Amino acid sequence: MVWRHKDIYNSEQSHTMAKSTANRFSATTIIGILIAAVSCIISIILLIWGLVHEGPTFYNGQECRMTYSHFQFLPLRVLPSSSTRISNTDDKQPQEQVEERYRLLKFTDKRDPRHEHFYPISGSLVENYESASHNPNNKRRSSNSNDETGRLLDFTDNWCLLPHDMIENSNSNTNNKWKKVPHPHRGHPVLYVPGHWGSFSQARSIGAHGTRWVGPYKKSISDRESYNSLLSGRGMHNGHDVYNTTAHSTTLDEFMKWWFTSSSSTSKIRDQKTLDEFVMDVYTLDFNEQGGALHASILLHQAEYFTRAIETIVTGCQISKDNTNNSGGITIVAHSIGAWVVRIALKMHPHLIENGWIRNVITLASPLGSIPYAVDTGVHDIVKHINDFDDDNNDKVSSDVTMISISGDLRDEMIPPEVCQAPSDSTNQHDGVGSSNTFLATHIKQNKDNLVAGDKFGMDHRAIVWCYDLLTVVREVIFSLVVATDHGLDSTERLKIAHKVMYEEDVFNSDQVVNNRYQDLVTKQHAHLLRIKGYARTVSIQLSAPYNLNSLLKLCIVAALLHTFVMVPLIQYLCKESTDTISEKLISMATSLLVIPAMLVIMTLIRQLIQVCNGYECNILLGTVYILAQLATLIHLLIVYGICTIVASTCRMCFTKQKGTTKTSSTQLSFRKTFVQLCSRLLLILELAALPLTMVICYIINTIILGNNDTAWNMTAMISYGFIRLVLFNILKLAITACKPSSVITEQYRSELLVLLLSLLKATFGKVLYAFSLTTKYGQRDLESYDNFLAVGSNIGMIRGHLNEMLGCVLTLLLPITATLMAIRTYETMSSRADTGNRSIDILNNAKLRYKEPKVITIVRACLTCWFTWNVLTNLSLDNLIIPIYSSIMIVTTYLRWLFYSNGVTSACSAIIDNDLSFQCESPKYHDKNK
Repeated sequence: MVWRHKDIYNSEQSHTMAKSTANRFSATTIIGILIAAVSCIISIILLIWGLVHEGPTFYNGQECRMTYSHFQFLPLRVLPSSSTRISNTDDKQPQEQVEERYRLLKFTDKRDPRHEHFYPISGSLVENYESASHNPNNKRRSSNSNDETGRLLDFTDNWCLLPHDMIENSNSNTNNKWKKVPHPHRGHPVLYVPGHWGSFSQARSIGAHGTRWVGPYKKSISDRESYNSLLSGRGMHNGHDVYNTTAHSTTLDEFMKWWFTSSSSTSKIRDQKTLDEFVMDVYTLDFNEQGGALHASILLHQAEYFTRAIETIVTGCQISKDNTNNSGGITIVAHSIGAWVVRIALKMHPHLIENGWIRNVITLASPLGSIPYAVDTGVHDIVKHINDFDDDNNDKVSSDVTMISISGDLRDEMIPPEVCQAPSDSTNQHDGVGSSNTFLATHIKQNKDNLVAGDKFGMDHRAIVWCYDLLTVVREVIFSLVVATDHGLDSTERLKIAHKVMYEEDVFNSDQVVNNRYQDLVTKQHAHLLRIKGYARTVSIQLSAPYNLNSLLKLCIVAALLHTFVMVPLIQYLCKESTDTISEKLISMATSLLVIPAMLVIMTLIRQLIQVCNGYECNILLGTVYILAQLATLIHLLIVYGICTIVASTCRMCFTKQKGTTKTSSTQLSFRKTFVQLCSRLLLILELAALPLTMVICYIINTIILGNNDTAWNMTAMISYGFIRLVLFNILKLAITACKPSSVITEQYRSELLVLLLSLLKATFGKVLYAFSLTTKYGQRDLESYDNFLAVGSNIGMIRGHLNEMLGCVLTLLLPITATLMAIRTYETMSSRADTGNRSIDILNNAKLRYKEPKVITIVRACLTCWFTWNVLTNLSLDNLIIPIYSSIMIVTTYLRWLFYSNGVTSACSAIIDNDLSFQCESPKYHDKNK
């Protein structure tokens, strides 16, 4: 009876303290909630305003004139890889299989008389607007295999338009047939490389500038003159051996004086007529619109095919380093992620540079510094390895390649200009190129009557490939680079010539361009935008940029970490009570919505002040950071306190049955045995139910949704099915556990599970797509070339084979999460077994609240939270470390909670037994019975 009296006294005292605390914090709660609500409403309004009005207006402005063409793409047969040529000398089937995935095409204009005789050969394989890939209305008709006629063009067809005296194998019957090609007038070869999800048809604009049919604009040469020059070969040239190089000095200064006009107010080429007669033959790669940044294997496979395409063009056009008529090699024009395909190929195959096949590279809106939306660790390893590559043995080779990077400026909604800077532009490192420089599209010389619309902020991500005024300058740069290469100028000298061509003093002060770094120019552009648009409109513009999605995902993870580790303990300390009351939860949420964004703003400001920021982070407005962080915190709170709580309450009311109280002794509670038992059940479920279900889902997606009929069922496919099964199971199990109606799953557990869920989605998105591709014969054929490349020995970062990659992902990501889920399930099962009835509920709850985390775990959790928060706006390959570390923390804390909880159960049982005995001894009925 004494114990019950003491317990009732403590309960009444706690109730009194809670009531006084609620009264004391009522005004603070109302004020905090109002401030947080107003702040969230303002953030949401600015976001919606940016997405609906400011973003589309700014990023999709009419800043460029369209380049027009009557395009016809001719398919070419590509040389097989070196390994295929060695192992399959008498079998051409592997070559055909690879070409089904990627293709090499040559751009031709329908009005160009040089290629008219090729159209009947290729037949329906010619890509134009009437084909299925461009006109969806003709998809059904073109998909009929009976309508496909024609073939791929071979070397014997002379698709490069070599002169008659340069055709080899004159004894060949086919060559004799096409040896008298009607118009053998070749232009300078240019290879266009599309980017992430990019189409080969983007090459039609640069191809139109190559043929000089560019649209209804004022041109120095009329359409009739262009036709006659292409027909007769007079009035056109490919830039090689146009001038007698012996009559002019090969020094840079004298070349500048000879090549450009002497006027100080302009930088035009002296011989404008020769520039007008310059013709380019544009080739393009068709990557089937694959997303190269999704997984490292896609980038490597595209780079391998790029190398084969270069070898094909070199063979078909007879390009060699010693041939004075082809000393300019092949000029590369790459868009977006296509630049990484080129850089990887130059690193993988140095012979492309050693043989003089590639001399000049021009990139358009390419993220050469880092890829802002890449989530695969393999892609990050490639980027870091190539950017950090510094090999003195390659100096001689790399010094012969010039790379010119053109950024889309602030109007590029996909790639911020900060990441377009070439690494060798600011450092002395070599990554396969000798000299490089980065230019803003805004500052490039353009027609004075048609400068960039508005206030000169560049062009959007797709407009940069068809902008007439920009591509006009690019064509002029290519011509200057080709002539400079013929004159024997090195990459640094050619870069200075390109700089002279691209910048015009009337548009931008050239001295200022030379003396200032690229990042300073970008910073000035941001300041200019801020002056023109104002702070609120600039913030809304930055919020609407799609490249913020990856940062928003990481901010959600940081919000969950800070709320769990900082805000909840802080509110508990201030209130001196648990956070189970509604008012205290509202205080915690309101404080998180205000304090967490402020903490991230302070962190970003510190990084900007001490100049340790990376890329876009250096110029992002603090208001943008605050709103992104507040939106991420709001998403976290809505999921944890809203969606999960509502789902858990609904499930509790609908599915939970009332059970009678059971009493079990503490000797029956074994955490280890229960954990092993649950893991064995999970393994059985995965093998008997999850794997067949995953196979059925993948088969339905392949056959019905994607229309592929080449599903594989071999060992590689089974391993891929198993990997996909584990990923999907962990994702679903994390979501179900967070929404489960259980007294063990508190808001803290839900926040921690959300951290693991978001991190797992970020870490395995590209890997799941890669594993899914391996369930088809297409993907496995790509895998063969990928494994062959790795077997030969690659020096492209820490890239592993598909089996090692899946095994590493399972060991470092999936197994820790699975163990965490099983530990939580074990804790929940043991807690339900240890339920001693309503009389001990308060004691058990108090025991859980009195649990204090060990200092070692607290220190590890604090270090992890600080590190991840410090790099929240930086895209790192080490972000995935949060999964194994945080999973280990959750497993240990769950076990320690159970130990503390089991001790509380034992104490509660002892107190109940003692209370019952004392109560029975003091009852009158008991005394009467003894009498």
